[in-house]
Amino acid sequence: MDPLKMFFAPIQPFVWHPERIAIVACILLLAYLMLRRVGRFRPRPILVSAVIWGAFALWEWYCKIQGYNIRIDLFLIYPVLIIVTVWSLIAGLRKRRPS
Repeated sequence: MDPLKMFFAPIQPFVWHPERIAIVACILLLAYLMLRRVGRFRPRPILVSAVIWGAFALWEWYCKIQGYNIRIDLFLIYPVLIIVTVWSLIAGLRKRRPS
């Protein structure tokens, strides 16, 4: 398999589908709200990830409307999305230290 195709395989279901990206943003937002309610975690990084996914949904919607078919922007967006999402889940699910 082509290494480039392997690199983009995880994001392929989201390309040209802003509604799927918005669903991921909503799931992360719900996770933030639930973890905030519990109070034992530090969920703010998950909110950051939800906002970034929401911005990506808007960008993807714009690209779809414009009909862009050459997507060089994904070389920058995709690594940022993966890094921020993984970081936010690790940081957001850490328990708070007892006061």
